[in-house]
Amino acid sequence: MQQAARVSDVTAFFTMGEDRAGYLVEVGPTGRIFTRPTERLTEDYISGRFG
Repeated sequence: MQQAARVSDVTAFFTMGEDRAGYLVEVGPTGRIFTRPTERLTEDYISGRFG
């Protein structure tokens, strides 16, 4: 995670769903995604609550 935050300008977070193969949860500037994600799933993943 730390390296991804350092080397990228844009970040996208994808996840799997029980009823679908995978989907885009959120995309945006890396700084915002890692500090102020708009989606709870993104925040949970970045903070280590799952994954």
